[in-house]
Amino acid sequence: MSEQKPLIVMRSGPIPGSSFYLEKTEVTLGRDLANDIPVPDQEISRRHARFLTRTDGVFIEDLGSTNGTFLNGVRISSPQRLNNGDLITMAESTVMSFEWPDQAKTPTYSAYPQAESVPEPASQAPQQAYQPSQKPVPQKAIAPEPIPELKQTTPWYSNFFILLLIAIIIIMVIVIFMPTSWWCFFSANRIPGCPVN
Repeated sequence: MSEQKPLIVMRSGPIPGSSFYLEKTEVTLGRDLANDIPVPDQEISRRHARFLTRTDGVFIEDLGSTNGTFLNGVRISSPQRLNNGDLITMAESTVMSFEWPDQAKTPTYSAYPQAESVPEPASQAPQQAYQPSQKPVPQKAIAPEPIPELKQTTPWYSNFFILLLIAIIIIMVIVIFMPTSWWCFFSANRIPGCPVN
């Protein structure tokens, strides 16, 4: 191989150990089987992210996924350039690494089965599975952001109307149950039937 192609290696998730060459300028990844790299994980969006190969490097871009895409533990919001050994995390359990292999090795799974493969000479010994140049880094648990509590505020006028209603009820109770002598007192004996001073 005259030119080394970048490689995505699944470290953990539903298909650990699988490898994918980035053979096109745009490679999509997601739960849907129509993606170039399908990942059968329910926490990954149907079209979760994409890899963009440009003259200045390979970039990863989140495609508005629900659970986000993390590069070395940091959630990305715009295309980010990848460096050899970078860890990409999607959902909680799918972790993959970006590799520029030092030696030409066949990945355990090709994302493009329709592409022609170069036959291996009979004199060569069988190739071993791809061994990463670095030890897998354990995935860091990312705590979800706390949801701020919504403080329920009551407008001032609703409190005013509640107090006014309570005052009206109290006045009505007093008026209904007030003794007759009180009526005479408050009316200065002007109500018929009240004693005259």
